[in-house]
Amino acid sequence: MSKATFIVADPFYLVRKGIVSLINEMPNATVVREVETSHRLSELVTHYSALVLVVNVNLLSELSGAELKKLTNRKKDLLIIGLKGSVEEEIEGCIGLFYQVISMDEAKASIVKKLRLVLSRIDSMSENPSSNSELSEREIEILKDVALGLSNKEIAEKNFISPHTVITHRKNITRKLGIKTVSGLTIYAILNKIIGMDELN
Repeated sequence: MSKATFIVADPFYLVRKGIVSLINEMPNATVVREVETSHRLSELVTHYSALVLVVNVNLLSELSGAELKKLTNRKKDLLIIGLKGSVEEEIEGCIGLFYQVISMDEAKASIVKKLRLVLSRIDSMSENPSSNSELSEREIEILKDVALGLSNKEIAEKNFISPHTVITHRKNITRKLGIKTVSGLTIYAILNKIIGMDELN
């Protein structure tokens, strides 16, 4: 099992220390930095590999587009856990960036379970480095179609492939990028200039 490094970013001292305490209880996990503002957050992230960023969702909204893009460009070896105030709190704009989301009103057991899922993901990434490789040209085409809102059937017809092949490509894209939602894939496609904002309906 490889050692997972964490940065915890939250403006509230007690929240930060609580999350750090839970992470330090986990085997093969270490917190390398704690920060309370978004200042230089994207710069910090680039200094560490195999990193987990545990970040208050409000801090991400303070980042510029360029800083947010820096984070998403590291998506292959960066897992982001969003921290929000409560289960009811809505997350606007960047929900697709998060591998997990933790609410401050969740039970300890639920938070620990999510942290364990992240550690399992890091293990699978280190055991199967090919899963982190770049997208193929075909996968980029499929990603573009998904981001534009086409159904599997429409994508299959457009690309002259079977719907089953589309599903396989989508699974590979999700595995390689670590992004599970269509909205997350759309954000990734926009930030990486696979589609333009003007192409969206």
